Amino acid sequence: MLNSEFIEKPDWSSPPGHTIVSILEERELTVEQFARQIGHTLTITQKILDGGQAIDLELARRLAVTLGATECFWMAREHDYRARVEPSENVSVMSEAELAGKLPLSDMKKFGWIEKFRSKDEQIAECLGFFGVSSLAQWQGRYENAFQSAAYRRSRAYASCEVATAAWLRQGEIETLHDTVEKWSPEVLKNQIPHFRKLTWYKSPDLFLPSLKQAFADAGVKFAIVRSPKGCSASGAVRILSDGTPHVQLSFRYLSDDQFWFSLFHEVAHLLLHFDQMPILENTGLIEDEYEREANEYAAHTIVPLPYREELFSLGGSRFPIINFAKKVGVAPGLIVGQLQHEGIIGFNRMQHLKRRYRWTD
Repeated sequence: MLNSEFIEKPDWSSPPGHTIVSILEERELTVEQFARQIGHTLTITQKILDGGQAIDLELARRLAVTLGATECFWMAREHDYRARVEPSENVSVMSEAELAGKLPLSDMKKFGWIEKFRSKDEQIAECLGFFGVSSLAQWQGRYENAFQSAAYRRSRAYASCEVATAAWLRQGEIETLHDTVEKWSPEVLKNQIPHFRKLTWYKSPDLFLPSLKQAFADAGVKFAIVRSPKGCSASGAVRILSDGTPHVQLSFRYLSDDQFWFSLFHEVAHLLLHFDQMPILENTGLIEDEYEREANEYAAHTIVPLPYREELFSLGGSRFPIINFAKKVGVAPGLIVGQLQHEGIIGFNRMQHLKRRYRWTD
């Protein structure tokens, strides 16, 4: 594996390829052998070593598997180098002070994510410490590309702020850092779906969230509920952490049971249907649209299975038929209301009293 010497004291001003070459020499590997191991042509591999080919997330993962360290190390190595050789206008956040200025610091302090600070220097130190990095370039390597390693359900009604969402994702990492989970098993996760559906009947999150978290852990998935700070538009995210562990994160943005459970089943769908295709980005082309369509369809059919869909369309907007149908299919009435509204069978102002509402407590 990669010697700690290279992790702690790399020459950040040189191309990441120089670190790779040192490892290859230490292991007596040829460039040709290395090219085969990472699945690239000799020409592309030589460009990687020379610094002419940037290291993206997928290549960082291959380097982590082939040479050691983590994908975060290789991304940080790449970004620190680029920050020194490319014009500053190519960097989205150009200084540590600017990074701190773009973070939702008021909410981060209110939610207990960071401590209060008395000066600009303390502010910057607190922000870098929150992300677990020591420089802007390391932050760029680990978090500026966070959107390349997660599939999001994002509200179009809220303005997107990637820095705020990066903070939200980081808090999800922190809250699950010491969680112990089993080996990832899609079969176990699939078998948990009936249990998830039963949990929709529990009124209080205090009752269903511990059971939900344990069910995910049994399937090898880390699970976090993290309140979204100002500027964060993600209602849910699913990603694969650097150690290969799947991670599901929800924000409870809408504070209603239909939205929460639909988001959860949507993220489960990405894990079961699109695990090998990650990362999945939103609004970047037909492939992504297809993935989102499939995840939405999976979530809808998890709430109301196909054999009951026709009956769903005939329910109308009456209270007792909805409640009786919910009992028949085995999910809470609020989820049925959400499906009826989504399908345009009833208006979004109808049957709202059948939904369960939640609230954050400080």
